[in-house]
Amino acid sequence: MPDPRGPNAALIGQPGSRHHLETPALVLDLDVADRNIAVMAGHARSFGYGLRPCFKVHKSVEIARRQVAAGALGQCCATLAEAEAAVAAGIPGVMLFSTVVTPGRLDRVAQLNATTDQFMMVTDDLGNVAALAEAARRSGRDLAVLADYAMNGGRTGMPDAKQTVELARRIADTPGLRYAGLQSYNGRILCIPDYDDRAAATLEQATELAEVLAQLQAAGLTPEIVSGSGTGTHDIDGRGGLFTEIQVGTYVLMDVNYSGVHIRQDDPAPFGLALSVSASVISSPGVGYVITDGGAKEIDGTFGTLAPSIAAGAPEGSQYRMVGDDLGRIELPAGAAPPAVGDRVTLIPPHAWQTVPLYSVFHCVSGDTLVDIWPVDAQMNW
Repeated sequence: MPDPRGPNAALIGQPGSRHHLETPALVLDLDVADRNIAVMAGHARSFGYGLRPCFKVHKSVEIARRQVAAGALGQCCATLAEAEAAVAAGIPGVMLFSTVVTPGRLDRVAQLNATTDQFMMVTDDLGNVAALAEAARRSGRDLAVLADYAMNGGRTGMPDAKQTVELARRIADTPGLRYAGLQSYNGRILCIPDYDDRAAATLEQATELAEVLAQLQAAGLTPEIVSGSGTGTHDIDGRGGLFTEIQVGTYVLMDVNYSGVHIRQDDPAPFGLALSVSASVISSPGVGYVITDGGAKEIDGTFGTLAPSIAAGAPEGSQYRMVGDDLGRIELPAGAAPPAVGDRVTLIPPHAWQTVPLYSVFHCVSGDTLVDIWPVDAQMNW
């Protein structure tokens, strides 16, 4: 029977095995990831806020365990599949931040809530409150629910303070539910490159959030939890004091999307690149480029205009371009010697959270050695 960890399992523990992986392979540098986890945990301790990292970025029970061991409150999840994987693995404090509305999924919410008393939901719909209460009744215990405020994010959430207070009141007054607090998230501002520009945008949103919190308090609905923000704004919001916890995500892996972002006021790049894709050169026609086995189905290359960056394996100044579902082209600088067929190339994905679900396993390395292979848990999105 084939090893479920794939063709590289036999390389585990062999010195230099990182450079001999069958490709394409998703590679996780454990030393860098662990350092990223520690650096973020230290910042949270320094400024007195909690961390509820975003499971959708890494989809890994093992990474979640390391985040919790470093002090994280739990995980926030985008899909039921993620929440189910995290709860089944014993991860505490699992929050599902997407509204659940269909009957089958509400049944799964009931099952999750029956499994653990540390599961939380988020909603932005008054009618959905009753549906969640019915799911809670079937589970046999109260369900913790947060009201969702959009904070001009253009996604889920009530659009203003008045409607947010109305939603929070409905949750608090509904038998079977426990009003747990407020989610407020705006992903549009997380990757503004300049720190001061990003801080100005963040503080503008924070002024509106402060008004929502004031009206909740006046209504006797002061939230126990105020959850939101992210990697790009954790330093700003961590200093601001409105959020009790921050939903950091990409920091643990990092990617091209964050490469030009001055992340912290006193440290532009506190987190290292822990995630990469190892690809092989499969064609070298001798006309200024080579072709690899890493295309749009191996590396996120379809969202926006960002291209993967080349960390190793090609001459300086080379550019990576998608040319097929399973083919990528490295365009070489004039006069540069091309990599040979069979050479490995290390690529940094544009968006970590879009590349991870393309794979079933992480190849975990320390230095030049493959030390373990972990599953990508909750790979599917339903």
